[in-house]
Amino acid sequence: MGELADTLPVAAPEDVGMSSARLERLSQAMQGYIDRQEMAGAATLIARRGKIVHVGSFGMANIARAEPIDPSTLYRIASMTKPITSVAVMMLFEEGRVHLNDPIENYLPELGDVQVIARDDSPDGYHVEPARNPVTVRHLLTHSSGYTYGDPEPLGECHRKAGIPAGFENTDDTIGAAVKRLGAVPLLFHPGEGWAYGVSTDVLGRLVEVVSGSSLDAFFEARILAPLGMSDTHFFLPAEKVARLASVYTRRDSGALEHVESDYPYKGPGTLFMGGAGLCSTITDYARFLQMMLNGGHLGDARLLSRRTVDLVRENHVGDLHAAERPGYGFGLGFAVHADAGRSSDILPVGSYLWGGYWHTTFWIDPVEELIAIKMSQVFPADHLDDHQALQPLVYGAIDD
Repeated sequence: MGELADTLPVAAPEDVGMSSARLERLSQAMQGYIDRQEMAGAATLIARRGKIVHVGSFGMANIARAEPIDPSTLYRIASMTKPITSVAVMMLFEEGRVHLNDPIENYLPELGDVQVIARDDSPDGYHVEPARNPVTVRHLLTHSSGYTYGDPEPLGECHRKAGIPAGFENTDDTIGAAVKRLGAVPLLFHPGEGWAYGVSTDVLGRLVEVVSGSSLDAFFEARILAPLGMSDTHFFLPAEKVARLASVYTRRDSGALEHVESDYPYKGPGTLFMGGAGLCSTITDYARFLQMMLNGGHLGDARLLSRRTVDLVRENHVGDLHAAERPGYGFGLGFAVHADAGRSSDILPVGSYLWGGYWHTTFWIDPVEELIAIKMSQVFPADHLDDHQALQPLVYGAIDD
């Protein structure tokens, strides 16, 4: 754990009100998933009051090559890219260059005159109608814009016809070109009147490019990754780091783990910077980002956001719109927000905020207990796993103050 000493000191759990013995239950539980061949490898990290008290490495990054998981293992973090893109937008907000209630067409004219899909009895089963409201920057940050990932149909067909990237692709496309094509795709609902997960954050990545005058990867590197010391976080991996990338596995009906071959994200032209899904990172790098948020926008001497802006980010901005998808949760500016423990039955304190990624990664930030937690793995689908449900009580069961 010494590699984080400059920014995240390491401490004995007892020094910050946690129990070593009870944290060992977390390690035993995670090892159990490996022993039962429910996943090939995983990593966990817990920090409290600015100090790391647990880093766990379990199983293999690649089974055939007998390469174990360790703190330097790289993971495709997929949608855990979204909070970083959202922070980039909020940095521009603080500079007065982006306003949350502005229509996105003020910055990206190709997204003006949006249409909304409406079901009917025609042969196609639908028609489109003009949106009642413009899509705003806030709608995109909160996934209340109406943009989806091409679901349900017929939106999938609309996405395919427009050539909207599905993500995780090694093509010569660019996010600028993709967003222009998105202008022809209808919304699932009128902006601000529903909640749907989708390409909203990819649009925000393009917003960052247009407003800043930099590519998204260059903005991330100069304004977020380098200041936070996140030297192992990339859209496309340098050749010398590819060997550290954990392999993706799927679990077959037989119970066997099967390696899923993929050359994403280290081959191809490396031009498609997806703000919603594109990054790779290590568990220790991502901890730096989360600790910055928990600290109120700074890590050491690097301040990315003001405390008040972080407070705004972690407010629920959508009322009950997200609760239908996830009872007890609202949505802030780039993160899900725990709003009602009575409805969620989650042990997380109300006000905690969190998200996860496609390949079964997750994190949360808890301002009440001054705690961050991260779990990384590379498995899809993960319907057979309950490790994310088990993680919260295992972590909070180790608090001993």
